[in-house]
Amino acid sequence: MKVYIRAKSKKALNERIANGETIQGVSYNPWGGELHLLSDLPTGTVVAVFEKLVSGTPYAKAWGQWNQEKNLVK
Repeated sequence: MKVYIRAKSKKALNERIANGETIQGVSYNPWGGELHLLSDLPTGTVVAVFEKLVSGTPYAKAWGQWNQEKNLVK
């Protein structure tokens, strides 16, 4: 699975996670998008970090993998 999360960078995203913020991501499919809580996703989920939309589509500037055990995106 791949989710898109709005953040300035992976570092900024990990800081938000460490501060206890509830992080939501969106997985896209041909029928639209589906919201997911990052904390509910399994380790290995691909995370695309984006700041802006281009033609209505998230423009990812960083990629990583969610590690649920360590509570961070690598």
